[in-house]
Parts: sequence; C-alpha cells; structure tokens
Amino acid sequence: TIAFLLLDPCKGFQSIAAIRCTPSIISSSRTVETVVYAKYDDGEVGEGPNWIEKSFPVETDEKISTKKVEDYNLGISGEAFQTGPLSKRMFEAIMSKTSLDSGSDEIRQAFTLYAMDFTAKEAARAALAQNGLEMVLTEDEEDQGMWGDVEAIRLYDEQAGIAFDTLYDSLEEAVPNWTPGQPFDFVVRQVPAKIKELSVDELLKALDPDGSIRNEAKSLKNEDQEEILSAIFDDDEGLASLADMATINVKRTESTPQEATPEGEAFAGGLSRGYRVIKRKDLLPVGQSENEATIMHVMNALVAHGVILVDLTDGDESLDSAETLSKMWNTANKFFEAIEDESVRSTLPAMATIAETGSKHAKVGYADADNGSMKFLESRRERLTGEFLPAEASLILGDDGISAMQDAFDIVTNVGKDVVRIATAASSVEHGAFGGTDEETQLAKASQAAELLADELVDDGKPLTSNVDIDHTEGKVGMSPHRLCRYVEANQENPAVAREVFGAHVDSSFVTIVPVASISGLEVYDEEAEKWYRPELKAKAHWKEQKAQGASDSSIPWHCRYVAIMPGEYLQLATRDEVPAAVHRVVAARGGNARLSAPILLRGRPGTTFSSKRYLGGSLGNPLIEECDGKTMEEIHDLTQPSSFQ
Repeated sequence: TIAFLLLDPCKGFQSIAAIRCTPSIISSSRTVETVVYAKYDDGEVGEGPNWIEKSFPVETDEKISTKKVEDYNLGISGEAFQTGPLSKRMFEAIMSKTSLDSGSDEIRQAFTLYAMDFTAKEAARAALAQNGLEMVLTEDEEDQGMWGDVEAIRLYDEQAGIAFDTLYDSLEEAVPNWTPGQPFDFVVRQVPAKIKELSVDELLKALDPDGSIRNEAKSLKNEDQEEILSAIFDDDEGLASLADMATINVKRTESTPQEATPEGEAFAGGLSRGYRVIKRKDLLPVGQSENEATIMHVMNALVAHGVILVDLTDGDESLDSAETLSKMWNTANKFFEAIEDESVRSTLPAMATIAETGSKHAKVGYADADNGSMKFLESRRERLTGEFLPAEASLILGDDGISAMQDAFDIVTNVGKDVVRIATAASSVEHGAFGGTDEETQLAKASQAAELLADELVDDGKPLTSNVDIDHTEGKVGMSPHRLCRYVEANQENPAVAREVFGAHVDSSFVTIVPVASISGLEVYDEEAEKWYRPELKAKAHWKEQKAQGASDSSIPWHCRYVAIMPGEYLQLATRDEVPAAVHRVVAARGGNARLSAPILLRGRPGTTFSSKRYLGGSLGNPLIEECDGKTMEEIHDLTQPSSFQ
C-alpha cells in the first residue's frame, strides 16, 4: 500500500482554520454541524463539542509517516456520534448473553460500565477514522479503561434533548447516574493512532476521481495499476545496490554530531508509542501470523528511532530471564576485575580471525584501545558442542560463568530473531509481496516466510536442523559474536564533560541486541528527533514507573529486565530499505564509572544462500534484492565491505 493524506474536507488533515462537516461514520436522522478538525499541526483544539489534537504537539514541518503511532486527544459529541443508541445496543447484547445474576446491582453496574467504555471507544475510533486515522491498540489496551483516559463526561437530558451542566471526571463516576441508551459527551486523552494507509485503488480514486490520468497512462503503456501509479508519480527508486547501501550508511554516520553530553542532559526519548517499552510476550507470533499492533509498535520504533526496548519480564510476570541476565552481568564484572591483573590478561589471545565460522570476517580474542578507554572480549560458540571461544577465556570465566553467558545468549538471540521476523513480515506486506489474497492471508504468508528467514539466515550459534532443504554449508563455529565490553573515559586531560569513546557506526548484522546496562552510554541516532537518544535512560524510567505501580522489589538489578534491539544492514536489506541500519555510538563521562556492555550481533549464516522468493515473496524488481538473490550471506557481507562498519 502507498500512503497519502486524504484531502476531503470532512476527512482530511488540515493545518488551516477549522473546517465544518457532518459526522457520517454512525448514521443519524439529524444533521449536526460540528468541528471535526482544527489546526492539527499546532496541536490546537477545535471549536464546539467535536475536536481532535495531538497529545504531544510538534512543529508543523514534522515528517509524515503511516508507521508512526502517536497519541491523540479528542472531544466527542454524543449527539453527533450517537453514543445513546450504540450504548443501548451494547448493553442489551451483554445482558442477553450473560449467565450471571443480572439482578445483582454490582454485576449490573459492572456491565453498565463496560457498555459505556465500549461506546466511548467506538465513538473515538469513528472520529479518528473521519480524520484519516486508525486506532492502534495492543491486546492489553483493548481492555476496559486501557485504550485512553476518558474525562469531562456530560450526560444528556433525554426528554429535553440537551446536555446537563454536571461534568464527571471518569466513567466510574458517571455510571451511577447514567442509563444505557442515554447520550453522553466526553473527552478522551492519549489515544494511540496512526495515519491510515490507502490501497492503490483508494489512492487512485482519491487523486484521479474521473480516471483521466489513468486513461492517459494506459494509453502510454499496457500495465497494471501499480505500474500506472508509478507513471503518475516519479517516485524515488531507492537503493540500487549493496554498495549504494554501504556508501549511504557511511554518510549517515559521518553526518551525525560528534559532541557528547553527560547523562543528565542526554535525550531520554519522548512519549509517543515508538519510545515505549514492549513486553517480550507481545513479540511472539499469533498462530501463524502477527499481531498488527505489535507490528506497528516495532516498525515505528525501528524506523523512527533506530531501537526498540523489550521488557523480558512481561511487566513483572516472570523474572526468569532477568535472573539469567543478572548472572551474565556478574560474569562480566568478574571477568573485567580479573584482567586488571596483567598476568591474567596476558593469557588471553589477541583478536584474530577464526576460519571455522566459514567467514574471513569473524574474529575471537581480546583487545583494548584508546589508552584503555575500550576493552573487548569477542566470543563465539562452537555449534555442536557449545564450546566457548576463545578457550583461554573459559579459565577466567569458569564453568558457571560460561553457562551464564550461553544461557543469556540463547534468551537474547530468540528475542532478536522475533524482531527480525516481525520487521521482515511487515515490509513484505507493505510492498505487496504476497498479493492476490486478502490482508489476513498476506500477513500470515509473510510471517511464515519471515520465520524461515529468521531460522535459516540468522545465525543463532546452533546448527540448522537436518530437514532444512536449502542450499547451504555450515561452519563449525557460529558467526554471531557475544561481546563483553568495558568503556570508560581514560583521558582525564580531556576538558569535555563527556566524550564519544566508540564512534558512530552501523553494524553488519540483522539486529544488534544490547542488554541494558546499569550505567547509560549507548546512544542511537534518532532519525525523527534528529538527535542522539539514550534508550537505557528510557528503560530506567520505565522501571521506576513499574516499581511505583507495585512491581516486585527483587534482588535482581533493574537493568537485567531489559534489552535494546537495533536494526543492522542485513535487516535493512531484508526490509527493502524500509528499516535503515541504526547509527549508534558509545559515550562516557569524564570521571564517571566504567560502563559494561554485553552486545550480541546477530549476523547471517555465512554459507547459507539468500532466496528472495523463499524469504520475501520475491524481489519485486528491487535491484538491491536482485543483487543478493542466489548469493551466500558471506558473499553479501563481502559486498558491503569495507564501506560499512562492523
């Protein structure tokens, strides 16, 4: 699908004076003149009972995106949106289906509240649709009271047909005085929604209502609607090759600001959906398909902000994964404490290529740089035995430490593979790769193909199963490294309060997964905000909110609950340049404590062949995909070197 803004005065986005029109989503015997939209870009409220605004206004030159989910505030007229008849039908449906004692005042009031909440949600959904928006809710947010904050409820006098003066602060406060079928006005805040996308048919009808442009295009060439559309618009052709992708990514890294700020001044993200933490369980597939709200959340986070934060505890439901990561962090601490001793550090091998991966780009070993500001242990696992490499590090880490590293690797890798699957499936649907079927079937097919990609191309350190019928060879050692890193500002003569200790770069990976550290320092260049963003600060803020809401006060450090996932160049390829590789860096404060990090770079299986038909539904004429078709992941890696960064 291709996204455009509708220009119909009753449905379109307007940045001029308020436009008056008649709500038409819910039929009414009367015509009610209302303000549906007013000065959208400034976030200004419209006039009259119906209005809409962004919850968090931005400047008027903000880029328009159909993937970005934002929060909106709405004023809804019960008379215009028929909250009376809708609530009556809803309440009667509930009462006809229940087996509970409907004579109980408590049960009846609970049903009444549900009917009122449902009515308000559907009226808000209709108002959003009239303005070219669609409500986007997770499964949890569909629940009563979770989809938005309803306030300023005003009930109608049904006999007089006018609203009472009393305002109620919540639905719970209004319900005792409300009867299903009685209209009510209300205001709702922070309702998540995105710009509605148009299909090719809808877009052509909107832009060419009389068909004259299409007829002209058809006379020039006999092509389908997708090609006719390209004849109407001279669209950007996108990346032509892997070399183009690598060159552009280098330019992106070079164009970012080099100045660094201390933690107290760093950008900690905004309030829109893409910055929000997503639960681990929400990334799991729904049957053989995907949850649409999850797709929107993941794509908004990756495209607009370059990173998504995942709560491994599912909102404090299970601490098992967090406990595993806590053990990994203890191992990392012990390792860097141990190698402070030169006699211990000298036992570690220097960084060197390990040919057993099947790639000349894979290394294991220890290195430090910048006068000790950066220290790295690059580790990998042997596929069949699970042996930790380099073997010399095993003596320092110990059996328990090795076990902790391997368990953490498995947990984090599975989360990363889910993100790869979701983003790849979303892009395939976006580009119509599985067209010719209904949307639900398209998404299911795209999800299944993307799952094959995540299982067969993404190297999780384990061997492919014997029943996988694809062209591949398998190295003995996994391609995806698990790094232990230590960053500190070792140059005490530097007058700056903070410094970039690991410069801006993108990764040659599908995704890079960074378990959130106790000390912030990872920064991702936020394409939407056009500034460096520290996701670890957002994760800490989320934990404080969770704790305030009663999260368990366990002995597990707060940061062990979260991972930050950034897209790499291979995901940029798999999504047809829909998701750009994240530009990121590490900064350290002068005189601050050392920051430990344990990133995992999920790379491709070197000897596995890329097949666009198997994984993406075909190349669709995309030159970037066509270049990769039939090549191994090692060959693809070669074609992005040395211009890209590892």
